[in-house]
Amino acid sequence: MKTIGSILLLTALCLHLPAVSAKRPEKKQAVDAGLEIICKQTVEAHLTFLASDALEGREAGKRGGRVAAEYIQAELKKLGIKPFSDAYIQPFEAYSPAREKQVDFQVNRDSIAGYRQLPAYRKLSLQNVVGYIEGERKDEYTVIGAHYDHLGVDDLLVGDRIYNGADDNAASVAALLEIARAFAVNGEKPLRSIIFTFWDGEEVNYLGSEYFVENFGNTAAINAYINLDMISRDGLMPVLYPEFIIPEATAGNTATGNQFHLLYTEPLTEAGERLQQDIRNYQLNIEPKPAVIDSRSRGSDYLAFSLRGVPILWFFTGLHPDYHTPGDETGRIDWEKLIRITKATYLSLRLLANGK
Repeated sequence: MKTIGSILLLTALCLHLPAVSAKRPEKKQAVDAGLEIICKQTVEAHLTFLASDALEGREAGKRGGRVAAEYIQAELKKLGIKPFSDAYIQPFEAYSPAREKQVDFQVNRDSIAGYRQLPAYRKLSLQNVVGYIEGERKDEYTVIGAHYDHLGVDDLLVGDRIYNGADDNAASVAALLEIARAFAVNGEKPLRSIIFTFWDGEEVNYLGSEYFVENFGNTAAINAYINLDMISRDGLMPVLYPEFIIPEATAGNTATGNQFHLLYTEPLTEAGERLQQDIRNYQLNIEPKPAVIDSRSRGSDYLAFSLRGVPILWFFTGLHPDYHTPGDETGRIDWEKLIRITKATYLSLRLLANGK
């Protein structure tokens, strides 16, 4: 495992940023600058720390998860990314009845009020991390997010007991931090405000994203949500739920080599097609496997947005044999694939934040 000192050294190697003019750059200059900023060393440094044994699998509500949230907050602050509200940390609580009832935790106000009337109930104290770049239309938003929690430690396992969650989902968090860095230093103010969200409680019941959207207020002001979840390995496209509606030709297919699954609800079909063109134009050497999904489709944090009519775009490389096992470690990350998908995501975010 890398030491904190070696992680800091890796980050330093990536700080030879292109010069950024004080005045607003031309469109192509801004795009090129953002792509040049995205750097393997920085992504690797973030991922290596977040998926280290020291964070004990980042289980929601546990010490490792809190350390991860503090780390993300510190990185946003260092980049000059402002908090979306009064603070980067958005604390919240989730409730469920007694464990033997086998009912998922909930953040819905009515559910919580009901659980509090029970003689015994369970409670999780969780926290999202939320950053913000103000756009010219400051009250219109494009949101991008990745969950940072994972499964923690299983004390009953013999051998490796830590679910490090390198691909699920430290890789996406590292990518999102790097995308935030690209926007912070490329010198361009977006048309819409960009909200960078890091969710807690996804592995429990998509809790962080649900809490954020339920308490956001005017979801009509969000033109799109981009979701990053498992973006650094080769994997199968699952059919996990009856309502996970995707074309038959895509279901069960593997995204190998430079391929990834690009999933979106119908309103973002044009954005998906535009991204495929941009990937060719900028020679990113990555191949999207596009598919339209239903707004009711389960699978990741986008659900809270899609159920409320917000168009979504999901970058995903599929499930692999190490999914939800202690084998999901940094040594199995495809670094080049991760960086290419990070750059593709940057292009999508820029397109959606600046689209008319």
